Amino acid sequence: MPDPDTHLPFGAPHPWSLDQIAFDRIAHESIVNEETWFYVLAGASFVESFSDLFTHNLLGHMEGDTEVTQWLRERWEPEELQHGRALRRYVETVWPAFDWQAAFDGFCADYRPFCKPELLEPTRALEMVARCVVETGTSGLYGLLHKISPEPVLTALVGHIRSDEVGHFKYFYHFFLRYREIERPSRWQVARVLRERLGEIGQEDAYLAVKNAFEVRNPGLKFSLQDFQRFQHNAGHWARADYPYEMTVKMLLKPMRLPGFINRMAMPLLMRQAQRVIAP
Repeated sequence: MPDPDTHLPFGAPHPWSLDQIAFDRIAHESIVNEETWFYVLAGASFVESFSDLFTHNLLGHMEGDTEVTQWLRERWEPEELQHGRALRRYVETVWPAFDWQAAFDGFCADYRPFCKPELLEPTRALEMVARCVVETGTSGLYGLLHKISPEPVLTALVGHIRSDEVGHFKYFYHFFLRYREIERPSRWQVARVLRERLGEIGQEDAYLAVKNAFEVRNPGLKFSLQDFQRFQHNAGHWARADYPYEMTVKMLLKPMRLPGFINRMAMPLLMRQAQRVIAP
C-alpha cells in the first residue's frame, strides 16, 4: 500500500448512504438461519454505533489540532455511526424479533469502562499508531466478510464499510507521520503499541458484543465462556481460510517505517502472530 497523499481531502461528501443499500432486496433465505453471521453482524453494529464515545475521547486527546479534530468530527464519527446504522438496519431486517436496542444498551453499559480517556496512549503519535491498528483490524474484518458473504446486499454493504475503514487508516497514518516528526517516538515505542493493540483486537469488545446479543436473543440464558469459545471457533474457521493476512500485516508494519529488507524479514513473524490472534 503506497503512502497516503500529503494533502488528504477533508470535508468531502460520504461516498455512499443508507438509501443506496437495497434492504428490501435482501435474500433472507441465504442468511436468516446462519447463527454465526447473526452474532458477527449484531456485534459489529454495536461497536460501530459506540463511535460517539470513541470520538469524544480522541477529540480531548487531540484538542488544539484543528486538522485532526475537524476530520474526526466531520468524517470519522459520521462514517462510523453510519456503519452502525446500516448494520443495525440489516440485522433488524433479517432478524426482526431481535431487540437490538436492548442488546446495544447492555453492550454500552458493559463496554464503557474499557473506553476511558486515560486508557489512550500517552502521546499523540503513539495514539495515532493505536488507531492505525484498530483500523487495520476493521479493514481486515470487513474484507473477510465481503469475501465470504452469502447474501448480495450484505456483500455490497460490507464492501462500502471496508473501503471507509481503509480510508480511515490512511488518515490516522497521515496524522501519525506528522506527529512522528514532532515527538520522535522510537521504533521500540511504536512496536510496543503495535504488539499490545494487536493482542487486544477482538477481545473485550467482541466478547461483550456477542454476550449482549446472545442474552437478549435467548432470554433467561446466561452467556458463558464456552459460548464465546464456540463463536470464536466458528468465526475462526472463516478467518483461517479467507482472512486478508498479508494486507493486514503490511498495514501494521507501515508505522514502523522499517528498511525494506527488515520489513521483509518481519513479515513472516507478524503473519504468524496475526493468525494466532485472529484465528486461534
